[in-house]
Amino acid sequence: MKRVKEAARLLAKEGESEQVKRLLLQTLSEESSLVAIHNLAELYKEYDEYDKAFIYAKQAVAMEPKSYYPYALLGELYLRKADDYSAQQLLEKAYALYESPVVAHNLACIYKKQQEFSKAATYFIKSYETENYGLMNAVECFVLAEDLHNAKKWLTVLESEQERFIGEVEMGELYARIGHFKEAAEWYAKGYMQYSHTGEWVVDYLWVLHQLGNESQLNTVLNAFIVEINRELKELPVDAVEFEWNAGEIEEKELRLRANMERARRAHRQLEIVSNNGIYMASRCFTFFCPMHDQGLGERELDG
Repeated sequence: MKRVKEAARLLAKEGESEQVKRLLLQTLSEESSLVAIHNLAELYKEYDEYDKAFIYAKQAVAMEPKSYYPYALLGELYLRKADDYSAQQLLEKAYALYESPVVAHNLACIYKKQQEFSKAATYFIKSYETENYGLMNAVECFVLAEDLHNAKKWLTVLESEQERFIGEVEMGELYARIGHFKEAAEWYAKGYMQYSHTGEWVVDYLWVLHQLGNESQLNTVLNAFIVEINRELKELPVDAVEFEWNAGEIEEKELRLRANMERARRAHRQLEIVSNNGIYMASRCFTFFCPMHDQGLGERELDG
């Protein structure tokens, strides 16, 4: 087991993947070690060698069917391969064994894709112990489920701990989605002083100001945004040299900037808040004896 621990230390501290691989394979050549098998699966996952990761993760599940870790790791691998059905079966088994916030998040993402919005919201709430956007995702799902009572309830919780979880712009978006435009405008105004002024959210801020009939502030924000876009367009040639962009990349960035400017000018015509309903997979380090993440779990596996 000394080699397994050294492999975990090398991977965490120095990123020595080839040496780590050799140490773990040497261990397996001498003994059938669940911890070594599991750590190999995790190693191959992190380096996107999924075929090899699957081999070892499936072995780990077979060797230790009563532990949540192998199921969680294998479920994450299936998510990365876009096999939501297999991922769901494994993640539900993992969550039944241990209510991991990371597993809850990944299950919530699957339920959201299945349009089971209330169920997804419940699991996003379970995830927010470690996943900063858990409550934001939960509120979005309650809105999609047309459950404004719970959307408002959890938005209040989110607001009380906003600095821990999300930024001002995201708070503005959530308030706009439930039709609370005054609160949305206040949060957007706070974010306007802190965030990069990108078209994706400034357009929503302008739309909210239009709903409130605050045309004076709308014009102030719009004009400042256009000035910023024009400045970026003017500096494109300089940036292109500094960052070594090719002609295609320069054209793409110019088109994006001009499109953002046009979107801002038309913001009052949009029908609703332009929210991002995309989902992302949560991941964690499952390496036993990792000096950064393990917290004694490797020792407990050996004791168990």
